[in-house]
Amino acid sequence: MTQSSQSNLNRPSWQLPPGVSRGTWDYCNTPEIATDYDQFHASHPLLEFDQQWIAKQIAAQKIGEDGNATLLDLGCGTGRAILPWYAAGWRTIGFDLSKTMLLESQAKITSSMSLRKDNSPGFIHGNLAQLDCVASETIDVAICLYSSIGMIRGRTNRQSMIKNVSRSLRSNGLFFVHCHNRGMWLREPGGILRTVKSYYRSLTVKDWEHGDRIYPYRGLPSMFLHIFTRREMMEDLKAGGFGDVECLSLNDRSSGPLHNPWMMPQWRAGGFLFCARKTW
Repeated sequence: MTQSSQSNLNRPSWQLPPGVSRGTWDYCNTPEIATDYDQFHASHPLLEFDQQWIAKQIAAQKIGEDGNATLLDLGCGTGRAILPWYAAGWRTIGFDLSKTMLLESQAKITSSMSLRKDNSPGFIHGNLAQLDCVASETIDVAICLYSSIGMIRGRTNRQSMIKNVSRSLRSNGLFFVHCHNRGMWLREPGGILRTVKSYYRSLTVKDWEHGDRIYPYRGLPSMFLHIFTRREMMEDLKAGGFGDVECLSLNDRSSGPLHNPWMMPQWRAGGFLFCARKTW
């Protein structure tokens, strides 16, 4: 670990950016998380299915048919979602709080193809809760996948991100976002007790929301992730300025659509993929 990385890990909690928990900060400043990321998640079926579903939605809206479109990947990680769009001729921008993730993403694109002189990929090191740096009405498609939005602590901070995404999109631009489903807790061992404790803590502890979870992850003692309900995410998207929102309920493995999605998806779905269209 470099001296800079160690210094970042030791940053006091009161100096952390808005919406960034201690667990998220440690995650973003532990280089091994990024360098081992692709291998660690290689077998997860969602990482292939979400790309296919997004491509179909974009094609249906006829975005980028003229070869002139821009995609913003929020929480881009090692660039797995950027690569196919860059290869297709799109302008791409990767945004992440982890410098090592951004380096991995850039290396992946550089090694797989020669950089286009007209349109090299862009990368921004920044905080998802602070997207003021993204210019208004410059983006055609924004994506925030693999529950990256759940790494933002505080509903106000998540809503701020969504509003900034809406501001950055051109008219009829699309925003794709994935989240895990809190209702699945009730089907997991100890899930009922977890649900009760989470709700009680939200009533008694400042800055704790029902659905927040802190747990050990890949050597980190206090990883943070907010787990959503379908209704919660739908409300936040609409409050952020998206009037046209489609939700796809995923099966319990997140490998494809939920069978019989009309039958209690709030308890059965492993997660949700949303496609929100800016209508103004």
